[in-house]
Amino acid sequence: MLRSASGSAVAAAVAYNSTTQVATLTPSQALASSASYTATVSGGSAGVKDLAGNALAADRVWSFTTAASAPPPPPPSGAISLWSATATPAAFATNDPSSVELGMKFRSDVAGTVTGVRFFKGATTTGTHTGTLWSVSGTRLATATFTNETKSGWQQVTFSTPVSIAANTVYVVSYHTNVGNYAYTSAYFASKGVDSAPLHAPATGAVSGGNGVYRYATSSVFPTSTFNATNYWVDVVFVAR
Repeated sequence: MLRSASGSAVAAAVAYNSTTQVATLTPSQALASSASYTATVSGGSAGVKDLAGNALAADRVWSFTTAASAPPPPPPSGAISLWSATATPAAFATNDPSSVELGMKFRSDVAGTVTGVRFFKGATTTGTHTGTLWSVSGTRLATATFTNETKSGWQQVTFSTPVSIAANTVYVVSYHTNVGNYAYTSAYFASKGVDSAPLHAPATGAVSGGNGVYRYATSSVFPTSTFNATNYWVDVVFVAR
């Protein structure tokens, strides 16, 4: 078993390879950065036994500390986004632990390339996250997994290959979280959009289906639902031609 510094059990699966005689514990989610954990192989009558049924005499316990997160890579030269690094959400959905895809519709006045995705992370938005660019009809154009995330704040991932987008065409950018706890600001897109020329996130009345989109699913899917014109604090990384 594996426990955090507070003593909470870490959900994990254990597998044993009888050929190599190696037991492997795999946590169901990524461990926190710069955090201490304690691993235990249980001994005694209820613990592990050899093939003859002899129990390990006592628990085998050891501790370790995970490495610190590396800073996110700098954005490509000339890259822009809709929100500044100082922009922050109004709240976090800490009462919603469900797996969900959260996104935003946007367009650009000029053609260019989308190099990646940003999202604002809360301290409890843990686990693995993926960022995706979609056409407005739901075609997946690119996806990537976030790495080296900080505990909270803006996170950014870069696609392996930049995606060309057309001018004055609506696209959707989104991220997926397995634990919910997402950032949000209600009614953000209700009366006006966000403009950071040449990028624009239209108001909910100016784009088909509204803006601020989501969809509950255990893996990344095209987000199609809206609720109260909510901004889920997802952003695009764009380079104009």
